[in-house]
Amino acid sequence: MELTNKLDKINEEALINIASEAGFIDKKEFRNKITSFSHMFKQHPDSYGFGATVDKINPLEHSFGDGTYIRKITMPAGQLIITKIHKIKHPYFVMTGSITVITEDGVKKIKAPYHGITMPGTQRIIYVNEECVFITVHPTKKTNVEEIMKDVTTETFDDPLLKLT
Repeated sequence: MELTNKLDKINEEALINIASEAGFIDKKEFRNKITSFSHMFKQHPDSYGFGATVDKINPLEHSFGDGTYIRKITMPAGQLIITKIHKIKHPYFVMTGSITVITEDGVKKIKAPYHGITMPGTQRIIYVNEECVFITVHPTKKTNVEEIMKDVTTETFDDPLLKLT
C-alpha cells in the first residue's frame, strides 16, 4: 500500500483522468493507467511508500480463524492510498468511516457499514473521507503474514493468475 496526503498538479490531473475513465475503459487500459499512476505516485516527495511509516500511520491488526487470515487496517482521514494488486477472490468489510474508491469498475463512495467481494486483479485507489476501519479475510492455512501477503497480493499485473486473455 502506498499513500500520501498531498498531490502535485501532475499527479492530481492523472488521478482525475483515471477517475473519469474508470468503468468506461477495458481492463488492460485501466491496468496500464493505474500502473503508470502508481509509478508517478511512488516518486512524489510526500508519498509514504511501504513499510514502517505506513504501518505506523495506518495500524494493522492480524488475526486468524480456522483456515482464514483476517487483516484489519485503520486509515486516518485525508489520505490517498494505492492498494497492492489482489490475486485471489475474498471478502472485505468497511466497518467505520467512508472512502471513495477508484477501480476498473468506476468510482464509488462507500460508507460503513459495507461489505463486498474483491476479485482477482483488483487494485484500488482510495481516498479516505472519514477515518475508516477496513477488514479483509483471506483463505489460508498459513500463519506467517509475509508469506500470506505473497500468496494473496502482487506488485504487478504480470502474475500468471491475473493474465488477461
